[in-house]
Amino acid sequence: MHPLGDAMQHLQLLARMGKHLGADLVEAFEAGKITQEDWAEMITSCRGCDAPEGCRSWLENQDHTEAAAKAARPPAYCCNAARLLKLRETS
Repeated sequence: MHPLGDAMQHLQLLARMGKHLGADLVEAFEAGKITQEDWAEMITSCRGCDAPEGCRSWLENQDHTEAAAKAARPPAYCCNAARLLKLRETS
């Protein structure tokens, strides 16, 4: 097992992934759809991922797509995929 990644970098990756999937984490928190504990668990899970460079690359590719287009699915290796997709469904 590798050491956890930088918390702020993974917070940014998680927020960007949510944005591209149509799951706004700040909005979800403010609406009570996720708790502080939920958010912390998602960040910790992201920090444990061994593919942050792949995630950055995927997100950069998404940045170059049409602004209105949202990704239908996150990359297969995203450890928060299920949570983000569930949040998108409740938005």
